[in-house]
Amino acid sequence: MANWNGKVVVVTGSSQGLGKEIAFAFANQQAKVVLIARDEKRLSELAAFAHQSGLKVDWIVADVTNSASVTQAFDEVIKRHHQLDVLVNNVGKSTRVRLEDCLVEDYKSLLEINFYTAVRCTLAALPHLKATSGQVVNIGSLASKTGWPNVAPYAASKHALSAFSHQLRLEGPANVNCLQVCTGPIKRIDSQYRYSEQAKELSESARQPGAGVNIKGIPPEKLAAKIVRGCEKRKKELVMPAYTRLLFAIAELSPTIGDMILRRSTRKK
Repeated sequence: MANWNGKVVVVTGSSQGLGKEIAFAFANQQAKVVLIARDEKRLSELAAFAHQSGLKVDWIVADVTNSASVTQAFDEVIKRHHQLDVLVNNVGKSTRVRLEDCLVEDYKSLLEINFYTAVRCTLAALPHLKATSGQVVNIGSLASKTGWPNVAPYAASKHALSAFSHQLRLEGPANVNCLQVCTGPIKRIDSQYRYSEQAKELSESARQPGAGVNIKGIPPEKLAAKIVRGCEKRKKELVMPAYTRLLFAIAELSPTIGDMILRRSTRKK
C-alpha cells in the first residue's frame, strides 16, 4: 500500500456524492485533501466533520467552469500546501433527452460540465503534478465506452473525456499518470426519482438509474476505495463493473452485435 502521508490530493465537485467519498477515502489514508466546489457552506461543514475525525481536509471555493477561478484555486492550493500529488476531476452531470429532441445547446452544456472542466483543471494542475510525478484521475462513465438511449449529450461528453485521458497518457508528462474511471450508475438516495421530470415524456426505463441500464447501482464508498487503490498501483483505467469490458470488446469487433446486446440490456420495469 502506498504511503499517502504528506501527499496532497485535490478533488473537484467534492461537496457531496462520489466526490465526497473519494475525498474521504484519500483522507482516511492520511493524505491532505483539498475539497473544491461552489457551495461554501457545505464545504466548511464537511471539513469541520473531517477535522473532528482527525482527517486532514482543506477546502477552496471555486467555479471550475471559469478559467480565472480555476487558476486562482490551484495557486491557492500551492500557496497553502506547496505541492500537488493527485487531481481528481469529479465534476459531472447527466441528462435525459431523445436524440431527435437534442439542441446544440444541450451538447454544449454537457461538454462544459463533463469535459471542459476536467481539461481546465488538468492544464492548471499539470506543472505541479509534473514536479511530484503525480496523477490525474478522470471520473468518466460506462458511457465513455458506449452509447445508450436518451443520454446522447452525456455520452458524447464522456467520450470526449475518454479521448482526453488517452491523449494525456500518450503525450502528457511521462512521469504523470492518468487514471480513467469508467463506472456504472452510482447508488444515490434520490436515484429512483432524480430524472423523473426530465424523462416524463420518455420511457419508464429512461427515468431509472443509468437510464435503465441493467446494472446494479455501485456503492460510492466501494468505488472510492478502488480509485485509491488504482492510484496506488498507477493504473491507467478502472472499469466497474469489470464484466462490461467484454461487451465493449464485442462492440469493437462487431458494432451490430454490440448494439443488439445494448438494446436487450435495458431494464423493462
